[in-house]
Amino acid sequence: MIRRAEAATVVPGNHQARGPGSTRVQLVRTACAVLVAFLVTMAVLWRWYVYPGGLTLPSEQRTVYRLVDDTATYLDTATFQTRTGVPVTETVSLYGDPPAGDDRTAVWVEFSSLEAGSGPRIDYHERRTAFDRRTGLAVNCCGAYIDDDSAVRQTGLAFRLPHRAEPRGYPMFDPVLKREVALRYEGEEEVAGLPVRRYSYSIGPAKVQDLPGQVPARVLGLPGTRPVDVARYVRITRTFWVEPESGLPVRVREQRADTLRTPDQVDRAVAFRADLVTAAGDVEDQAAVAGAFRRWAVLVRDVLPAVFLVLALVSLAVALGAGRRRKTPPTGHDPHSDQTPRPDQNPSSVEKPGSRQNLSSDEKPGSGQAPGADRNPRPDEVSTVTDQADRPPATERSAAAQDDQQVPGHDLADAG
Repeated sequence: MIRRAEAATVVPGNHQARGPGSTRVQLVRTACAVLVAFLVTMAVLWRWYVYPGGLTLPSEQRTVYRLVDDTATYLDTATFQTRTGVPVTETVSLYGDPPAGDDRTAVWVEFSSLEAGSGPRIDYHERRTAFDRRTGLAVNCCGAYIDDDSAVRQTGLAFRLPHRAEPRGYPMFDPVLKREVALRYEGEEEVAGLPVRRYSYSIGPAKVQDLPGQVPARVLGLPGTRPVDVARYVRITRTFWVEPESGLPVRVREQRADTLRTPDQVDRAVAFRADLVTAAGDVEDQAAVAGAFRRWAVLVRDVLPAVFLVLALVSLAVALGAGRRRKTPPTGHDPHSDQTPRPDQNPSSVEKPGSRQNLSSDEKPGSGQAPGADRNPRPDEVSTVTDQADRPPATERSAAAQDDQQVPGHDLADAG
């Protein structure tokens, strides 16, 4: 009966130590799983939702930049005199018309005024163009016009390249010649500290205006004083240095030559000739805007998703590591602590550390246990146990163990 009770005895501390630890591991794993799902979701959202949402051209626009040349040549139409070495400035102003557009289409109005430094206006153009906000391609709607011509159909890129400009050719609309031209990719350079891609197109000479009877023959080097019918022909080469992430032209160069041509298709006079380049201050301003967008694009498209994914991997590693640490026994584990009595073993026979030094002289060397530890004492041994009560602690432990056992006759003696 005593052995059955011993067999049913539960080792103290086993369940108490295992329960809370297992709960903590489960909580850590659950928290890490939630965190991993959150971080992966954030990486996907920033890369494929937030970033593409920022790649649309704005409906609102308010930009002004200048193209300058200090040594231009032009024909003063007030005096019909050719002026050379004159500083000229072309001012380009862009304004958005948000109410005229929608989520897919934007409408901008451009004013381009070419003026001599202290003289009259040499040329002027105005146009209104609708375009797709993602591709930048012109759309025929929303009251588009060029100068006084509302019938012209604008095609190709309207004002600028789209975001993430690729190293390839694009169709582009030229507002002076009022036709689509082929924009060529020419290579990569650096402008104002930014990596840019260079695009260019050349067109002309092409007729842009008829001037019947408006120019005196002497101005054209022809005999006589009567006015001569002429036409204005333009040859243009435009070069754009574009920051590819934003699609913004950081720098623009416009090489333009206008001539007056008689009906016999001979160029008789130079109406305008200049090599116009974006002013240095405007280059810095455009570079600042393009650089800010470039940093935003790199952060949202590349950096933040990568950081979220790395944190997700770290969280996953923590979850897996928590499970492995739970299965690994703690360091410094005392092997003697596992020496619990077996159901068929007397508790007094379990050897404790240091018990060998306390063995009585009556025990046999090397036996590893006290005599009679595995059996009930005989009646003639009871007196021996009683006589050994004043011996060292090992004897006291043996006597206590023997007293715990129900020795035959003891309960009767106590009862008496």
